[in-house]
Amino acid sequence: MSLLSMASRDCGFPGFLGEKNRVSWEAITALSTAFTGIVIVVTALIGIDQLRQLRAQRRDAAAVELVRSLQDTTFSNAFGLIQSLPVGISAADFHALGARYEEAATILAFRFETIGVLVYRGTISLEITSDVIGGATIGIWQRMKNVAFEVRAEQDWPMYLEWFQWLAEQLERRGRLRETPAHIRLRDWTDPHPPPTR
Repeated sequence: MSLLSMASRDCGFPGFLGEKNRVSWEAITALSTAFTGIVIVVTALIGIDQLRQLRAQRRDAAAVELVRSLQDTTFSNAFGLIQSLPVGISAADFHALGARYEEAATILAFRFETIGVLVYRGTISLEITSDVIGGATIGIWQRMKNVAFEVRAEQDWPMYLEWFQWLAEQLERRGRLRETPAHIRLRDWTDPHPPPTR
């Protein structure tokens, strides 16, 4: 008996073994393919989870930046001026108030315009925006919309403050001004992350 025949009898591989002990290469290929598929699925799931976590971190960071952007004195002073005006003030009456009010309106308009874009693109959630500045957004728009409409008409600029208007309308549509205030709605709230006891 040749060495090749002996190896064929002892090793159990096709071409090296007898018919009784032959290993099916098709079975090995199928197992390998199945294993590869499992690895791909698990890798994809891990990747999706990591992307979800990354998006959540980005949203949280954006929310922090949103709050920070509302805390500077320039914004708060501008907000105080415009909020003191009557709802629906005409463009003529608004302009009669002078440059101080127009400057305040410009500061607020472009801040809210930016926030509108960020909400639309999903960088900041509408829910967080509603909780933080929902009522303020609607209130300021109600006081500035006639000026915005005037600019659109006079300058043939239909996109002027388009995202500010869009944001205010989205918040109105979800009933922000009709919601029960948080101090009443969440009176019985409990902290899901209480501080450790000492």
